[in-house]
Amino acid sequence: MARLPGGLAVWRGRRLLGNSPAPRRSGLLLPVGASRHPALHSVVIEATKYADVPPPVSVRLDGAPVVHHADGELIVGVPLIWGLTADQLRVVLTHELALPASRQPDLVRGLLNARQREPRSDKAAARHAKLLSATASLLAEAEQVRDAAAVTAAGGGLSAVEDAALALLRATTIAEVFTAFAADEGTHVVGGSAVRVADLHAGWRLRLERWGAPAHDPAGVRAALPDRHPGLAAELRALDPGPLVTLPPEAAGLDELTADEEQALAETVVPEEAPWTRFADLPVDVYLVEVEQRARGYVEAVHAVLGRAPDNRDELAGTLLRRPLDVERARQGVEGAEDDAKPPAWMGAALLAVVVEYTLLRKGWRREHPLLARRLIGPDGELLDLNELVRCPEELRRHLGATPTA
Repeated sequence: MARLPGGLAVWRGRRLLGNSPAPRRSGLLLPVGASRHPALHSVVIEATKYADVPPPVSVRLDGAPVVHHADGELIVGVPLIWGLTADQLRVVLTHELALPASRQPDLVRGLLNARQREPRSDKAAARHAKLLSATASLLAEAEQVRDAAAVTAAGGGLSAVEDAALALLRATTIAEVFTAFAADEGTHVVGGSAVRVADLHAGWRLRLERWGAPAHDPAGVRAALPDRHPGLAAELRALDPGPLVTLPPEAAGLDELTADEEQALAETVVPEEAPWTRFADLPVDVYLVEVEQRARGYVEAVHAVLGRAPDNRDELAGTLLRRPLDVERARQGVEGAEDDAKPPAWMGAALLAVVVEYTLLRKGWRREHPLLARRLIGPDGELLDLNELVRCPEELRRHLGATPTA
């Protein structure tokens, strides 16, 4: 009886796989080839060589932060392409493509992919548990092979072990961060009705390029990875993905996406039925509410610090600039500590910039882009970057103007 890696009989593997639902397929996925997105295509070809597998029949872009190979089709998520260096992406692709030696590679890959799907019913959960139990040895052997291939793709040697672990950790971090980003920015309420943002991924790229995206809880991201990558477990436990996900200068390039392609990518992660819009067409009200909440929080904290309302805008600004730690503690409801802690030089101006942004938005200004806080355009087209003015607190003071702040 022919057996698969891990000692699983072929007939039993086919039976288990027959109970698993088919992976998500979508006509919205965008093709990649030597003439369209050639830089990414080259990284894929390199990865197949390190994984020692034939090139996939097709390569397609997805809007979700995934890398998935099934039925000869390799799916690569745009968020990963823009969050990883080309070398890191090659490692992640190699890990996905590599398999232990078998005369039934499609069956092995199908079983591995089936394990990753979430059951949607109690009956499916029971089948899934059976699949997990039956293929435990297969998965363990496959992951050892995949981890070793990832290290080879990272250059081989001791340093490559850490590089491979970092690539896989960053990919997992990006998946979490982009999922949160898409949940926050993929849909908005405009005029009482939901709309979807067609250029969601362009916004993601802009956020990474300008400021980076917060990596959320690194410990949470890291927790399950050592078990999933036994060959890299020690390195994964020791690594930290860093405080931000940014757009690396060595990222694999994509050709410029058309508006229709951007919408197709967005639809894979924001499938709800709603009209489409673009970031540039979102009204100020979409982000004004959040800015107002933050600004009011700081103004109320100044009231608490002073024990009364400030006499005027100068006193409001002066308190934010001179006593930012006290203001921040009051905003958070933390009792003031009697210590000699010295705030960073920029802290007070950063608090003041939030209040100034709200003031200017109320006076007819708008953000240059909804995702770029405190970078504003005036009614006459003047561009003002309050983030730069953090170095010029007196200039920030001037922009408070004469109308009520909050």
